[in-house]
Amino acid sequence: MNEFDVALNNLLQRQLEGGYLSMLTGLQIAEWLGTELDEVRTRRADLLGRTRDGVLVHLELQATHDPKMALRMAEYALAIYRRYGSIPVQIVMYPGQKPLRMESALQGPGWSYRCQIVDIRDMPSESLLESELPEDNVLAILTRFADQADTVHRILTRIAGAPADKRQALLSELTLVAGLRKLRAILGKEIDQMPILLDLKDHNILGLPFRKGLKQGRQEGQAKGREQGREQGREQGERSPASIMLTHRFGALPPAVLQHLEAMPSAEIEQMSDRILTAATLDDLFGSV
Repeated sequence: MNEFDVALNNLLQRQLEGGYLSMLTGLQIAEWLGTELDEVRTRRADLLGRTRDGVLVHLELQATHDPKMALRMAEYALAIYRRYGSIPVQIVMYPGQKPLRMESALQGPGWSYRCQIVDIRDMPSESLLESELPEDNVLAILTRFADQADTVHRILTRIAGAPADKRQALLSELTLVAGLRKLRAILGKEIDQMPILLDLKDHNILGLPFRKGLKQGRQEGQAKGREQGREQGREQGERSPASIMLTHRFGALPPAVLQHLEAMPSAEIEQMSDRILTAATLDDLFGSV
C-alpha cells in the first residue's frame, strides 16, 4: 500500500467511526478487524470493521480503473465470509482523476453480486467542509469545488482549530491527498499566507521553512550565517513531505540521505516525491550517496 493509500485509509477509517461515511452508509464501526483473508494465496483488504450491531463493513480504495473490480470485491466477500462467517457490506471508494467506469455488479445463472462504488468527487464538498470532524474537512480536497484557494484555506483553518496532537497528522494527510489533485502549490501558498497557521508551519510539512532557511544561509556573507542557515534547513528538512514519506517507507533515514535532501532543489524534491511510492530501496532514489 503506497503513502497516499495509507493517508486516505487513515482518514476513512476515522470517518467510519462517526464521520460523513457513517452518515452516508448508516453504519458506524465499533471494532476494526484483521484484513488478511485466508485463501490459497493471502488476500489483504484495505479496511474491514464490525459495527456495534455485528455488521461487517469492507472498504476498498481503488484510484485507477479496474475492469474486474466487481470480481475482486466478490472474491473479497467470499474470503471474508470464510473467515468471519458473515457477508460484509462492501464499498469501493474511487479517488481517481478520470471518470468512474468500473462496473459494480456480476450476473450469472441463478446468481448475482453487487457492491457499492462511490466516486469521492461526487461527495458534497460543502457538507464535508462544514462538518465538525477535521477528517471530513480534509476529505473535501478530493471533491469537486469551484474555488481551490478558498477550499484549501477553509480546510487549513479547520486543521488549525483541531487539537494540537492531531494537527501534524491531519496536515500530513492533507498534503498527501492534495497531491492527487495537484494542489500542493496552492496548499503551500495558503499556509505561507495564514498567520493563524504559524504553528503548523513549524512542522514544515511542505518544506517551506527548509527552503527559506537554506536560501537565507547561502546568502549570508559570514560563515556563521551560512552554517546557521544550513542547520535550520537540515533540521526542518527532516520534517519535509519527502523525508516524512521516506521515513514511513524505509524507516529512519541515514545522515547522508538527509544531507542530500538538504542540497536538492525544490523541483527535484517534488519529482522525487512521486517516485517514492514505487521505489524498492533508498538506493533506487539516491544511488550510493
